[in-house]
Amino acid sequence: MSEKLAKKIWEENTWTKQATNIIKGLDKFPVHSKIIIILRHSQRYEPKLVNENDLKIANMELTPLGQEIAEKFGESLPIDRHVRLFHSPRNRCKETAEKVYQGFTKVNGKGIFIGEYKSLHGIGINSQSYLDEFNKYKNYQVILRYLAGVYSPDLWPPALPFIQRSGQQIWYQIESNSESGIDLFISHDFHIMIFRFGWFALPPDERWIDYLGGFAFSIMEDQILLLDYGKLIKLGIPYWWKNREI
Repeated sequence: MSEKLAKKIWEENTWTKQATNIIKGLDKFPVHSKIIIILRHSQRYEPKLVNENDLKIANMELTPLGQEIAEKFGESLPIDRHVRLFHSPRNRCKETAEKVYQGFTKVNGKGIFIGEYKSLHGIGINSQSYLDEFNKYKNYQVILRYLAGVYSPDLWPPALPFIQRSGQQIWYQIESNSESGIDLFISHDFHIMIFRFGWFALPPDERWIDYLGGFAFSIMEDQILLLDYGKLIKLGIPYWWKNREI
C-alpha cells in the first residue's frame, strides 16, 4: 500500500476514528505527566465463531491493512515522549505492538519494546459459554450481564479480582517510566471494556472499542485524567490504588 493511501485511510476510515482521537487527545495532558494507553489490537480477520472448534482453526491474525494502520499509529505518537510497549500473549496483539513500535522508531521516536504482559489477557472464562453469549446478546449487554454476576462463576470467574489485580499491575508500571513517558498496553476489546468499567465506573453502552481504540489516562496526585472517546475528564482514584502498599 502506498504511503498516500495509508495516510488517507488513517485520516478518513470509520474504524480509525477512535485511534486518531487518542493521538489528538494526548496533547490535552499536562506536559510532564506520565500516560497509560490501553489499546485494542489493530484490524484482524473476522471469522464466524459459533463453537470452540471454530476457535482452533480460525484465522484471527492482523490483516495487511491492520498492519499498515498500526504502523501509522506508531508514526503519529508524540516523539517528545518516551514510549514503552506491552502486549497481550495473543499474536495479533504482539504484531500490533511490533508495528506500532516500528512506526514510532521510523520517525525517530525513542522507546522500549517490553513485550508480553499477562495482565492484559486471561480472565479464565469458558470459551463455549463466551461464544454462546456473544451470539445471543449485543456486545455491551454481555459485559453488563457479566459485571452484574448473572453468569455461573464456574464458567465466568468474577470480574472484580481480575479488574483490581490487572489494574494494580498495569498502573504500577508507570512509576518506573521516565517523566513524560507513555506506557502503551495492547489488549482486547472485551478486556478493555472491563477495565474501563472497573477502573473508572463508566458502564459500557452501544459504543464499542474499535480496532486501535481504547483510552488513555494519567494518575495525578489527587485525581485521574481520563481521555475517553476523545474527551478529557477528571475522575477520583479507586480505593484499591490509593491504599496499595508502597
